[in-house]
Amino acid sequence: MCLLALLLCLRGHGQGNGSIQRVESVLVPDASYVDITFSGNVRASSAERVSLYSLGDGTDEAVLSSSQAEGLGGRPRMLRVFFAGNPPAEHAKLRVCLGSVEVGGTLLKDVCGEGRIARNMESELARARETLRTLPKLQREKSLFASVFLGRGGGAADSARTIGAADVSLVRNDFGSKDLNYFLRLKRGSADGMDARNMEAGASYRRSFLLHRGERAKLAKLFSEAGGRGGRFREATAMVEDLRKRWFAGHMIEAGVKLESDAAGENQWLGLVDAGWSLQSTTRRVRLPGAPGWFRFRWLAGGLEAGRGQARVKVGADAALVVRARGGAAPIRRLEFHAESANRWLARPERSERGVRPWLQMDAKAFLFESAHVRYGVRLSLQRGSLPPVYEPVKSVQFGFVVESAGGDQ
Repeated sequence: MCLLALLLCLRGHGQGNGSIQRVESVLVPDASYVDITFSGNVRASSAERVSLYSLGDGTDEAVLSSSQAEGLGGRPRMLRVFFAGNPPAEHAKLRVCLGSVEVGGTLLKDVCGEGRIARNMESELARARETLRTLPKLQREKSLFASVFLGRGGGAADSARTIGAADVSLVRNDFGSKDLNYFLRLKRGSADGMDARNMEAGASYRRSFLLHRGERAKLAKLFSEAGGRGGRFREATAMVEDLRKRWFAGHMIEAGVKLESDAAGENQWLGLVDAGWSLQSTTRRVRLPGAPGWFRFRWLAGGLEAGRGQARVKVGADAALVVRARGGAAPIRRLEFHAESANRWLARPERSERGVRPWLQMDAKAFLFESAHVRYGVRLSLQRGSLPPVYEPVKSVQFGFVVESAGGDQ
């Protein structure tokens, strides 16, 4: 119920008659099209008498010549209709009507919907292609992530004491190399069961390798042949969509050095070498009621943390579900669900600990304000397990404010 309420806040003001949920149209010479998203699975061959109109102020409208509706492979709720000609410059909306169409096994009559017109397809495709060239960042890899929780003690002895927790990550890229970065991360709390006593600082070199090189080379050739005239944008659009439907986008190798501490001055800093290999998924669109969503994950297939007296083998995973607001009046601009899991096997005893030491963190973040560089909101966080170098048991639920940088989402 809580998730449904948040999705309704994200939805804002939608358009359509209940059967058509979204209409997205893009203009480009020789390849203008409109994508229609329905409330259920649609049979493309059932779509008949498709009509397109561009809309201006008041009753001003223009009829557009359209082709037969086509299905989009892998997206059973969507149809695409190509059309010829450009609407007048002052027209900002496009209306699509179908005389009949079968949605969810039911034949509907006279179905219509409206959506805004995007007039710069070249820049849209270039942006989409750029997202395919790089891999998205994890929460801990953002240049700024900070969350603070404050509250009152729950026990009799702590009832008058203020307790709190901080989760901070700062990452700075090296000016000479985009693959080299420097980081400082901190997880601390002021009460038992919520203090991970973890602080680390160091440098890391990360090299990404994209998969599907043949398809990406062909896409680059299509862009060069289009030459800004739109002659082959239809084929380029289809290839971008095909790459986005692949499960994995690339893999990466990471190696670095870091210092670990309990951030309380009770233990010496530990120097370690940190290396690993991980596999990154593509960013996949998720069908959610009321707002568009995207899902991505990264699998740490194997890693090693080694130092003087320390030898750890680690595996883990990181996943995120992102939901963006549809309307400009939505009170919540962005909603994120994030889960991070890490399992460290201690090959050598550390503080009398040996074996597997797990860590699980699950966050729900609602962003209320955002700019081009920073987002502000609230975060609900569930944390279980322990982190080096102290391996203090953590079992807590925290709610507080969060601020993070907006770059690297893809």
